[in-house]
Amino acid sequence: LGVPITTPPAQSPRWARPLSSAVTPAWGGDTIFALSSAPGRCGVAVIRASGPGSRGALQSLTGTPKMPPPRVLALRCIRDPDTAETLDRGLVVWFPGPRSFTGEDCTELHVHGGPAVVSGVLRALGRLPGLRPAEPGEFTRRAFRHGKLDLTAAEGLRDLIGAETEAQRRQALRQMEGELGRLYQRWSHTLTQALAHLEAYIDFSEDDNVGEEVLSQGASPSVSSQIWGSAHTVPQPGVTSGRVPTVDVSVRALEQEIQGHLRDGRRGELLRGGVRAVITGPPNAGKSSLLNLLCRRPAAIVSPTAGTTRDVLEVALDIGGYPLVLSDTAGLREATDPVEREGVTRARARLGQADLVLAVLDATSVSPTPLALGAALAALDPPPDTPCVLVLNKADLLGGDRGSLSATCAQGPPEPPATLLSCKTGEGLEELLELLAQQLAQLCGDPLLGSPSLTQSRHSRHLGACVAALARFSRRDSGDLAVAAEQLRVARRELGRITGHVGTEDVLDIIFRDFCVGK
Repeated sequence: LGVPITTPPAQSPRWARPLSSAVTPAWGGDTIFALSSAPGRCGVAVIRASGPGSRGALQSLTGTPKMPPPRVLALRCIRDPDTAETLDRGLVVWFPGPRSFTGEDCTELHVHGGPAVVSGVLRALGRLPGLRPAEPGEFTRRAFRHGKLDLTAAEGLRDLIGAETEAQRRQALRQMEGELGRLYQRWSHTLTQALAHLEAYIDFSEDDNVGEEVLSQGASPSVSSQIWGSAHTVPQPGVTSGRVPTVDVSVRALEQEIQGHLRDGRRGELLRGGVRAVITGPPNAGKSSLLNLLCRRPAAIVSPTAGTTRDVLEVALDIGGYPLVLSDTAGLREATDPVEREGVTRARARLGQADLVLAVLDATSVSPTPLALGAALAALDPPPDTPCVLVLNKADLLGGDRGSLSATCAQGPPEPPATLLSCKTGEGLEELLELLAQQLAQLCGDPLLGSPSLTQSRHSRHLGACVAALARFSRRDSGDLAVAAEQLRVARRELGRITGHVGTEDVLDIIFRDFCVGK
Protein backbone atom coordinates (compact mmCIF):
# COMPACT_ATOMS: atom_id res chain seq x y z
CA LEU A 1 0.00 0.00 0.00
CA GLY A 2 1.44 3.29 -1.00
CA VAL A 3 1.35 6.13 1.46
CA PRO A 4 1.83 9.54 -0.10
CA ILE A 5 4.88 11.32 1.17
CA THR A 6 4.46 14.99 1.80
CA THR A 7 7.06 17.49 2.71
CA PRO A 8 6.29 19.02 6.07
CA PRO A 9 5.95 22.75 6.03
CA ALA A 10 8.83 24.78 7.22
CA GLN A 11 8.57 25.32 10.95
CA SER A 12 9.36 28.47 12.82
CA PRO A 13 11.94 28.35 15.61
CA ARG A 14 10.90 26.62 18.81
CA TRP A 15 10.67 29.88 20.75
CA ALA A 16 8.49 31.45 18.08
CA ARG A 17 5.51 29.12 18.42
CA PRO A 18 3.23 28.16 21.32
CA LEU A 19 3.25 24.56 22.49
CA SER A 20 0.23 22.53 21.42
CA SER A 21 -1.11 22.05 24.96
CA ALA A 22 -1.70 25.78 25.22
CA VAL A 23 -4.14 25.68 22.35
CA THR A 24 -5.72 22.28 22.92
CA PRO A 25 -7.08 22.19 26.47
CA ALA A 26 -7.89 18.80 27.96
CA TRP A 27 -11.41 19.85 28.87
CA GLY A 28 -13.83 22.63 28.04
CA GLY A 29 -13.76 26.17 29.32
CA ASP A 30 -11.51 29.15 28.77
CA THR A 31 -8.34 30.13 30.59
CA ILE A 32 -8.01 33.49 32.29
CA PHE A 33 -4.96 35.45 33.38
CA ALA A 34 -4.28 38.67 35.28
CA LEU A 35 -1.84 40.50 37.49
CA SER A 36 -2.74 39.31 41.01
CA SER A 37 -0.42 41.57 42.97
CA ALA A 38 -0.99 45.30 43.32
CA PRO A 39 -0.39 47.34 40.16
CA GLY A 40 2.53 49.73 40.01
CA ARG A 41 6.27 49.47 40.43
CA CYS A 42 7.29 46.86 43.02
CA GLY A 43 9.96 44.27 43.79
CA VAL A 44 7.96 41.20 42.77
CA ALA A 45 4.77 40.96 40.73
CA VAL A 46 2.58 37.85 40.63
CA ILE A 47 0.79 36.99 37.39
CA ARG A 48 -1.78 34.21 37.67
CA ALA A 49 -3.49 32.03 35.07
CA SER A 50 -6.33 29.59 35.71
CA GLY A 51 -8.05 27.14 33.43
CA PRO A 52 -7.31 24.20 31.16
CA GLY A 53 -4.76 26.13 29.12
CA SER A 54 -2.61 27.25 32.05
CA ARG A 55 -0.27 24.25 31.71
CA GLY A 56 0.36 25.02 28.05
CA ALA A 57 0.80 28.71 28.82
CA LEU A 58 3.53 27.91 31.33
CA GLN A 59 5.22 25.56 28.87
CA SER A 60 5.07 28.17 26.10
CA LEU A 61 6.53 30.98 28.19
CA THR A 62 9.30 28.81 29.66
CA GLY A 63 10.00 27.05 26.34
CA THR A 64 10.01 23.53 27.70
CA PRO A 65 7.37 20.82 27.97
CA LYS A 66 8.81 19.71 31.30
CA MET A 67 6.64 21.02 34.11
CA PRO A 68 8.07 21.92 37.52
CA PRO A 69 6.92 19.73 40.42
CA PRO A 70 3.47 20.79 41.69
CA ARG A 71 3.47 23.57 44.28
CA VAL A 72 7.25 24.00 44.10
CA LEU A 73 8.84 27.26 42.97
CA ALA A 74 11.24 26.87 40.06
CA LEU A 75 13.59 29.41 38.47
CA ARG A 76 12.95 29.83 34.75
CA CYS A 77 13.67 32.19 31.89
CA ILE A 78 10.39 33.68 30.75
CA ARG A 79 10.29 34.44 27.03
CA ASP A 80 7.85 35.74 24.47
CA PRO A 81 6.69 32.66 22.49
CA ASP A 82 6.36 34.70 19.28
CA THR A 83 9.77 36.37 19.24
CA ALA A 84 11.90 34.24 21.58
CA GLU A 85 12.84 37.45 23.37
CA THR A 86 13.65 37.03 27.05
CA LEU A 87 11.16 39.02 29.07
CA ASP A 88 12.48 38.24 32.54
CA ARG A 89 14.04 35.62 34.73
CA GLY A 90 11.73 34.68 37.57
CA LEU A 91 10.04 31.99 39.62
CA VAL A 92 7.17 29.89 38.34
CA VAL A 93 4.83 27.56 40.23
CA TRP A 94 2.34 24.99 38.97
CA PHE A 95 -0.90 24.11 40.79
CA PRO A 96 -2.70 21.21 39.10
CA GLY A 97 -6.41 21.14 39.85
CA PRO A 98 -8.30 20.52 41.99
CA ARG A 99 -5.61 21.36 44.57
CA SER A 100 -5.48 25.04 43.69
CA PHE A 101 -7.21 28.24 44.75
CA THR A 102 -9.78 28.06 41.94
CA GLY A 103 -10.03 24.27 41.81
CA GLU A 104 -8.71 24.38 38.22
CA ASP A 105 -5.23 23.99 36.79
CA CYS A 106 -3.39 27.17 37.79
CA THR A 107 0.01 28.64 37.25
CA GLU A 108 1.77 31.67 38.70
CA LEU A 109 4.67 33.69 37.36
CA HIS A 110 6.66 35.63 39.96
CA VAL A 111 8.49 38.27 37.96
CA HIS A 112 10.20 41.56 38.70
CA GLY A 113 7.58 44.22 39.28
CA GLY A 114 8.66 46.82 36.76
CA PRO A 115 5.82 48.07 34.53
CA ALA A 116 7.65 47.03 31.33
CA VAL A 117 8.23 43.48 32.58
CA VAL A 118 4.64 43.02 33.75
CA SER A 119 3.10 44.44 30.58
CA GLY A 120 5.41 42.32 28.42
CA VAL A 121 4.41 39.09 30.15
CA LEU A 122 0.72 40.02 30.04
CA ARG A 123 0.96 40.76 26.29
CA ALA A 124 2.65 37.42 25.70
CA LEU A 125 -0.11 35.60 27.58
CA GLY A 126 -2.77 37.51 25.70
CA ARG A 127 -1.41 36.34 22.35
CA LEU A 128 -1.73 32.66 23.28
CA PRO A 129 -4.89 31.09 21.84
CA GLY A 130 -7.51 30.20 24.40
CA LEU A 131 -6.36 32.73 26.99
CA ARG A 132 -8.13 35.96 27.87
CA PRO A 133 -7.78 38.63 30.57
CA ALA A 134 -9.78 37.91 33.73
CA GLU A 135 -12.74 39.96 34.83
CA PRO A 136 -12.76 41.52 38.35
CA GLY A 137 -13.22 38.78 40.93
CA GLU A 138 -13.24 36.00 38.34
CA PHE A 139 -10.60 33.86 40.07
CA THR A 140 -12.60 33.90 43.31
CA ARG A 141 -15.82 33.29 41.43
CA ARG A 142 -14.29 30.17 39.86
CA ALA A 143 -13.18 29.04 43.33
CA PHE A 144 -16.81 29.42 44.45
CA ARG A 145 -18.08 27.52 41.42
CA HIS A 146 -15.72 24.63 42.18
CA GLY A 147 -16.74 24.47 45.84
CA LYS A 148 -13.46 25.80 47.25
CA LEU A 149 -15.31 28.41 49.33
CA ASP A 150 -18.85 29.65 49.89
CA LEU A 151 -20.10 33.21 49.45
CA THR A 152 -19.45 34.22 53.06
CA ALA A 153 -15.83 33.07 52.74
CA ALA A 154 -15.53 34.93 49.41
CA GLU A 155 -16.82 38.08 51.09
CA GLY A 156 -14.31 37.52 53.89
CA LEU A 157 -11.51 37.30 51.32
CA ARG A 158 -12.65 40.57 49.75
CA ASP A 159 -12.76 42.22 53.18
CA LEU A 160 -9.31 40.86 54.05
CA ILE A 161 -7.86 42.42 50.92
CA GLY A 162 -9.50 45.74 51.83
CA ALA A 163 -8.73 45.60 55.57
CA GLU A 164 -6.93 48.69 56.87
CA THR A 165 -6.94 48.04 60.63
CA GLU A 166 -6.02 45.10 62.86
CA ALA A 167 -9.61 44.52 63.97
CA GLN A 168 -10.82 44.50 60.36
CA ARG A 169 -8.12 41.99 59.47
CA ARG A 170 -9.06 39.67 62.33
CA GLN A 171 -12.76 39.75 61.47
CA ALA A 172 -12.17 39.23 57.74
CA LEU A 173 -9.72 36.37 58.31
CA ARG A 174 -12.16 34.62 60.61
CA GLN A 175 -14.92 34.89 58.02
CA MET A 176 -12.65 33.85 55.16
CA GLU A 177 -11.69 30.70 57.08
CA GLY A 178 -15.34 29.71 57.07
CA GLU A 179 -16.62 30.28 60.62
CA LEU A 180 -19.62 32.31 59.53
CA GLY A 181 -20.43 29.89 56.72
CA ARG A 182 -20.25 26.91 59.11
CA LEU A 183 -22.65 28.64 61.49
CA TYR A 184 -25.20 29.16 58.71
CA GLN A 185 -24.65 25.63 57.45
CA ARG A 186 -25.40 24.28 60.92
CA TRP A 187 -28.65 26.23 61.00
CA SER A 188 -29.52 24.96 57.53
CA HIS A 189 -28.88 21.39 58.64
CA THR A 190 -31.18 21.90 61.63
CA LEU A 191 -33.93 23.07 59.29
CA THR A 192 -33.29 20.13 56.97
CA GLN A 193 -33.68 17.72 59.89
CA ALA A 194 -36.85 19.41 61.09
CA LEU A 195 -38.32 19.46 57.59
CA ALA A 196 -37.51 15.77 57.12
CA HIS A 197 -39.30 14.84 60.35
CA LEU A 198 -42.30 17.00 59.49
CA GLU A 199 -42.64 15.57 56.00
CA ALA A 200 -42.29 12.06 57.42
CA TYR A 201 -45.19 12.81 59.73
CA ILE A 202 -47.27 14.21 56.83
CA ASP A 203 -46.55 11.21 54.58
CA PHE A 204 -46.59 8.39 57.14
CA SER A 205 -48.66 9.67 60.07
CA GLU A 206 -50.92 6.65 59.87
CA ASP A 207 -47.95 4.36 60.39
CA ASP A 208 -47.31 3.31 63.97
CA ASN A 209 -43.63 4.31 63.62
CA VAL A 210 -44.39 8.02 63.14
CA GLY A 211 -46.70 9.60 65.65
CA GLU A 212 -47.69 12.96 67.14
CA GLU A 213 -44.47 13.05 69.17
CA VAL A 214 -42.68 14.20 66.00
CA LEU A 215 -44.33 17.60 66.42
CA SER A 216 -44.68 18.02 70.16
CA GLN A 217 -42.60 15.46 72.10
CA GLY A 218 -39.42 16.57 73.82
CA ALA A 219 -36.21 15.11 72.52
CA SER A 220 -33.70 13.14 74.49
CA PRO A 221 -30.29 14.81 74.93
CA SER A 222 -28.60 12.40 72.52
CA VAL A 223 -31.03 13.22 69.73
CA SER A 224 -30.94 16.94 70.50
CA SER A 225 -27.18 16.98 70.27
CA GLN A 226 -27.41 15.04 67.03
CA ILE A 227 -29.67 17.71 65.53
CA TRP A 228 -27.66 20.72 66.72
CA GLY A 229 -24.26 19.13 66.31
CA SER A 230 -21.30 21.51 66.17
CA ALA A 231 -19.73 23.78 63.61
CA HIS A 232 -17.37 21.01 62.59
CA THR A 233 -19.58 17.91 62.87
CA VAL A 234 -22.22 16.93 60.32
CA PRO A 235 -24.55 14.17 61.60
CA GLN A 236 -24.48 11.09 59.40
CA PRO A 237 -27.68 10.30 57.48
CA GLY A 238 -29.72 7.53 59.00
CA VAL A 239 -28.06 7.71 62.43
CA THR A 240 -30.67 8.01 65.17
CA SER A 241 -30.82 7.40 68.87
CA GLY A 242 -33.50 7.87 71.49
CA ARG A 243 -36.87 9.22 70.54
CA VAL A 244 -37.70 11.23 67.41
CA PRO A 245 -36.73 14.87 68.06
CA THR A 246 -39.46 17.50 68.20
CA VAL A 247 -39.88 19.82 65.24
CA ASP A 248 -41.50 22.61 67.26
CA VAL A 249 -38.80 22.75 69.92
CA SER A 250 -35.90 22.74 67.45
CA VAL A 251 -37.53 25.39 65.25
CA ARG A 252 -38.27 27.66 68.22
CA ALA A 253 -34.71 27.27 69.50
CA LEU A 254 -33.32 28.08 66.06
CA GLU A 255 -35.56 31.12 65.74
CA GLN A 256 -34.28 32.45 69.07
CA GLU A 257 -30.66 31.80 68.12
CA ILE A 258 -30.98 33.66 64.81
CA GLN A 259 -32.77 36.55 66.53
CA GLY A 260 -29.88 36.81 68.97
CA HIS A 261 -27.45 36.77 66.07
CA LEU A 262 -29.35 39.66 64.49
CA ARG A 263 -29.28 41.66 67.74
CA ASP A 264 -25.56 42.30 67.61
CA GLY A 265 -25.74 46.09 67.39
CA ARG A 266 -24.38 45.98 63.82
CA ARG A 267 -20.94 45.25 65.26
CA GLY A 268 -19.64 43.38 62.25
CA GLU A 269 -20.96 45.95 59.79
CA LEU A 270 -19.49 48.84 61.80
CA LEU A 271 -16.12 47.13 61.96
CA ARG A 272 -16.15 46.32 58.27
CA GLY A 273 -17.21 49.75 57.02
CA GLY A 274 -15.88 51.97 59.80
CA VAL A 275 -17.62 53.71 62.68
CA ARG A 276 -19.08 57.01 61.48
CA ALA A 277 -18.07 59.66 64.00
CA VAL A 278 -19.24 63.26 63.66
CA ILE A 279 -17.51 66.27 65.21
CA THR A 280 -20.19 68.74 66.28
CA GLY A 281 -20.37 71.86 68.38
CA PRO A 282 -20.86 75.62 68.25
CA PRO A 283 -18.82 77.77 65.86
CA ASN A 284 -15.18 78.45 66.73
CA ALA A 285 -15.00 75.71 69.38
CA GLY A 286 -12.08 74.04 67.60
CA LYS A 287 -13.82 71.30 65.59
CA SER A 288 -11.61 71.66 62.51
CA SER A 289 -8.53 71.93 64.70
CA LEU A 290 -9.54 68.64 66.35
CA LEU A 291 -9.86 66.97 62.93
CA ASN A 292 -6.40 68.20 61.95
CA LEU A 293 -4.93 67.03 65.25
CA LEU A 294 -6.38 63.54 64.95
CA CYS A 295 -5.38 63.01 61.32
CA ARG A 296 -2.00 64.73 61.87
CA ARG A 297 -2.26 66.94 58.80
CA PRO A 298 -3.97 70.22 57.85
CA ALA A 299 -7.00 68.56 56.27
CA ALA A 300 -9.41 71.34 57.26
CA ILE A 301 -9.05 75.13 56.99
CA VAL A 302 -8.73 76.73 60.42
CA SER A 303 -9.58 80.39 60.97
CA PRO A 304 -10.42 82.58 63.97
CA THR A 305 -13.49 83.71 62.03
CA ALA A 306 -16.58 81.83 63.17
CA GLY A 307 -18.41 79.81 60.52
CA THR A 308 -15.40 78.97 58.34
CA THR A 309 -16.45 75.34 57.84
CA ARG A 310 -19.41 75.07 55.46
CA ASP A 311 -19.31 71.60 53.92
CA VAL A 312 -18.74 68.19 55.52
CA LEU A 313 -15.11 67.07 55.46
CA GLU A 314 -14.44 63.35 55.98
CA VAL A 315 -11.25 61.43 56.81
CA ALA A 316 -10.62 57.75 57.64
CA LEU A 317 -8.53 56.96 60.73
CA ASP A 318 -7.20 53.93 62.59
CA ILE A 319 -7.84 54.34 66.30
CA GLY A 320 -6.56 51.50 68.45
CA GLY A 321 -6.92 49.03 65.57
CA TYR A 322 -10.53 50.05 64.86
CA PRO A 323 -11.67 51.97 61.75
CA LEU A 324 -13.08 55.45 62.32
CA VAL A 325 -14.64 57.59 59.59
CA LEU A 326 -14.46 61.09 61.07
CA SER A 327 -16.55 64.00 59.74
CA ASP A 328 -15.94 67.68 60.46
CA THR A 329 -19.12 69.73 60.19
CA ALA A 330 -20.23 73.35 60.32
CA GLY A 331 -20.78 75.00 63.69
CA LEU A 332 -24.35 74.73 64.93
CA ARG A 333 -26.07 78.08 65.28
CA GLU A 334 -28.91 80.12 63.78
CA ALA A 335 -27.16 81.29 60.63
CA THR A 336 -28.30 84.22 58.50
CA ASP A 337 -25.92 83.70 55.57
CA PRO A 338 -27.58 81.29 53.09
CA VAL A 339 -24.32 79.38 52.45
CA GLU A 340 -23.65 78.92 56.15
CA ARG A 341 -27.30 77.96 56.69
CA GLU A 342 -26.89 75.17 54.12
CA GLY A 343 -23.74 74.07 55.95
CA VAL A 344 -25.64 73.87 59.24
CA THR A 345 -28.39 71.85 57.55
CA ARG A 346 -25.82 69.38 56.24
CA ALA A 347 -24.16 69.23 59.64
CA ARG A 348 -27.42 68.29 61.35
CA ALA A 349 -28.16 65.69 58.69
CA ARG A 350 -24.74 64.08 59.16
CA LEU A 351 -25.17 64.23 62.94
CA GLY A 352 -28.38 62.23 62.60
CA GLN A 353 -26.44 59.46 60.80
CA ALA A 354 -23.64 59.25 63.36
CA ASP A 355 -22.61 56.08 65.17
CA LEU A 356 -20.49 58.17 67.55
CA VAL A 357 -20.60 61.89 68.39
CA LEU A 358 -17.61 64.04 69.36
CA ALA A 359 -19.16 67.11 70.95
CA VAL A 360 -16.58 69.92 71.07
CA LEU A 361 -17.10 72.83 73.47
CA ASP A 362 -14.93 75.81 74.34
CA ALA A 363 -13.66 75.00 77.82
CA THR A 364 -13.34 78.70 78.64
CA SER A 365 -17.02 79.41 77.95
CA VAL A 366 -18.74 76.69 80.00
CA SER A 367 -19.30 76.47 83.75
CA PRO A 368 -17.29 73.67 85.41
CA THR A 369 -20.33 71.84 86.74
CA PRO A 370 -22.00 68.65 85.51
CA LEU A 371 -25.33 70.47 85.15
CA ALA A 372 -23.84 73.18 82.94
CA LEU A 373 -21.96 70.68 80.77
CA GLY A 374 -25.13 68.61 80.38
CA ALA A 375 -27.09 71.69 79.31
CA ALA A 376 -24.39 72.70 76.78
CA LEU A 377 -24.40 69.20 75.34
CA ALA A 378 -28.21 69.07 75.16
CA ALA A 379 -28.19 72.34 73.20
CA LEU A 380 -26.35 70.53 70.38
CA ASP A 381 -29.25 68.07 70.16
CA PRO A 382 -27.22 64.87 69.54
CA PRO A 383 -29.20 61.80 68.41
CA PRO A 384 -30.70 59.88 71.33
CA ASP A 385 -29.02 56.58 72.23
CA THR A 386 -25.94 57.50 70.19
CA PRO A 387 -22.65 57.26 72.16
CA CYS A 388 -21.05 60.62 72.77
CA VAL A 389 -17.64 61.87 73.85
CA LEU A 390 -17.46 65.41 75.24
CA VAL A 391 -14.27 67.25 74.24
CA LEU A 392 -13.52 70.45 76.20
CA ASN A 393 -11.08 72.24 73.93
CA LYS A 394 -8.75 75.21 74.60
CA ALA A 395 -7.56 73.77 77.90
CA ASP A 396 -4.39 75.83 77.54
CA LEU A 397 -6.47 79.00 78.12
CA LEU A 398 -8.04 77.82 81.38
CA GLY A 399 -7.19 79.56 84.60
CA GLY A 400 -8.55 78.65 88.01
CA ASP A 401 -11.41 76.55 86.63
CA ARG A 402 -9.05 73.89 85.31
CA GLY A 403 -9.19 71.76 88.45
CA SER A 404 -12.99 71.92 88.62
CA LEU A 405 -13.36 70.91 84.97
CA SER A 406 -10.87 68.06 85.40
CA ALA A 407 -12.86 66.76 88.38
CA THR A 408 -16.11 67.01 86.41
CA CYS A 409 -14.59 65.10 83.47
CA ALA A 410 -13.42 62.36 85.84
CA GLN A 411 -16.91 61.72 87.22
CA GLY A 412 -17.91 59.47 84.31
CA PRO A 413 -21.38 57.92 84.02
CA PRO A 414 -24.18 58.85 83.98
CA GLU A 415 -22.60 61.84 82.21
CA PRO A 416 -20.98 61.07 78.81
CA PRO A 417 -17.23 60.52 78.97
CA ALA A 418 -15.42 63.85 78.79
CA THR A 419 -11.85 65.00 78.51
CA LEU A 420 -9.89 68.24 78.49
CA LEU A 421 -7.89 68.98 75.34
CA SER A 422 -5.76 71.65 73.80
CA CYS A 423 -5.67 71.36 70.02
CA LYS A 424 -2.98 74.04 70.05
CA THR A 425 -0.48 72.27 72.32
CA GLY A 426 -1.67 68.65 71.98
CA GLU A 427 -2.27 68.40 75.72
CA GLY A 428 -4.90 65.73 76.47
CA LEU A 429 -4.59 63.99 73.09
CA GLU A 430 -3.56 60.64 74.59
CA GLU A 431 -6.54 60.69 76.96
CA LEU A 432 -8.89 61.47 74.05
CA LEU A 433 -7.46 58.65 71.93
CA GLU A 434 -7.93 56.25 74.85
CA LEU A 435 -11.56 57.35 75.23
CA LEU A 436 -12.17 56.91 71.52
CA ALA A 437 -10.60 53.45 71.52
CA GLN A 438 -12.86 52.42 74.40
CA GLN A 439 -15.95 53.66 72.59
CA LEU A 440 -14.95 51.90 69.36
CA ALA A 441 -14.27 48.65 71.23
CA GLN A 442 -17.78 48.81 72.73
CA LEU A 443 -19.36 49.50 69.34
CA CYS A 444 -17.41 46.91 67.33
CA GLY A 445 -16.58 44.30 69.96
CA ASP A 446 -13.69 41.88 69.81
CA PRO A 447 -13.83 40.11 66.42
CA LEU A 448 -12.11 37.04 67.89
CA LEU A 449 -14.60 36.41 70.69
CA GLY A 450 -18.00 34.72 70.55
CA SER A 451 -19.91 33.82 67.43
CA PRO A 452 -18.83 35.47 64.18
CA SER A 453 -20.63 38.74 63.54
CA LEU A 454 -22.84 39.85 60.68
CA THR A 455 -20.75 41.81 58.22
CA GLN A 456 -23.09 42.41 55.28
CA SER A 457 -26.51 44.02 55.04
CA ARG A 458 -27.58 41.21 52.72
CA HIS A 459 -26.93 38.72 55.55
CA SER A 460 -29.28 40.68 57.81
CA ARG A 461 -31.91 40.84 55.09
CA HIS A 462 -31.93 37.09 54.43
CA LEU A 463 -31.76 36.21 58.12
CA GLY A 464 -34.70 38.52 58.78
CA ALA A 465 -36.69 36.73 56.10
CA CYS A 466 -35.64 33.39 57.61
CA VAL A 467 -36.83 34.40 61.09
CA ALA A 468 -40.13 35.66 59.65
CA ALA A 469 -40.71 32.28 58.00
CA LEU A 470 -39.91 30.46 61.24
CA ALA A 471 -42.32 32.72 63.11
CA ARG A 472 -45.04 31.90 60.60
CA PHE A 473 -44.32 28.22 61.17
CA SER A 474 -44.70 28.63 64.93
CA ARG A 475 -48.02 30.48 64.51
CA ARG A 476 -49.40 27.90 62.08
CA ASP A 477 -52.85 26.40 62.25
CA SER A 478 -52.47 22.89 63.58
CA GLY A 479 -54.38 21.38 60.68
CA ASP A 480 -52.33 22.71 57.76
CA LEU A 481 -48.95 21.02 58.07
CA ALA A 482 -48.23 21.24 54.33
CA VAL A 483 -48.22 25.04 54.54
CA ALA A 484 -46.07 24.83 57.68
CA ALA A 485 -43.55 22.67 55.83
CA GLU A 486 -43.35 25.30 53.09
CA GLN A 487 -42.36 27.90 55.71
CA LEU A 488 -39.43 25.70 56.71
CA ARG A 489 -38.43 25.44 53.06
CA VAL A 490 -38.56 29.24 52.74
CA ALA A 491 -36.39 29.63 55.85
CA ARG A 492 -33.84 27.13 54.56
CA ARG A 493 -33.80 28.84 51.15
CA GLU A 494 -33.00 32.20 52.76
CA LEU A 495 -30.03 30.66 54.61
CA GLY A 496 -28.87 29.09 51.35
CA ARG A 497 -28.88 32.47 49.65
CA ILE A 498 -26.34 33.75 52.19
CA THR A 499 -23.83 30.98 51.57
CA GLY A 500 -24.55 30.71 47.85
CA HIS A 501 -26.04 27.24 47.93
CA VAL A 502 -29.23 28.88 46.70
CA GLY A 503 -28.86 31.99 44.59
CA THR A 504 -29.12 33.80 41.30
CA GLU A 505 -26.52 35.18 38.92
CA ASP A 506 -27.38 38.80 39.68
CA VAL A 507 -26.48 38.31 43.36
CA LEU A 508 -23.17 36.74 42.37
CA ASP A 509 -22.46 39.62 39.98
CA ILE A 510 -22.95 42.15 42.79
CA ILE A 511 -20.65 40.28 45.17
CA PHE A 512 -17.77 39.55 42.80
CA ARG A 513 -17.73 42.80 40.85
CA ASP A 514 -16.19 44.60 43.86
CA PHE A 515 -13.10 42.37 43.76
CA CYS A 516 -9.97 43.67 42.12
CA VAL A 517 -8.80 42.09 38.88
CA GLY A 518 -6.54 39.12 39.67
CA LYS A 519 -8.58 37.82 42.62
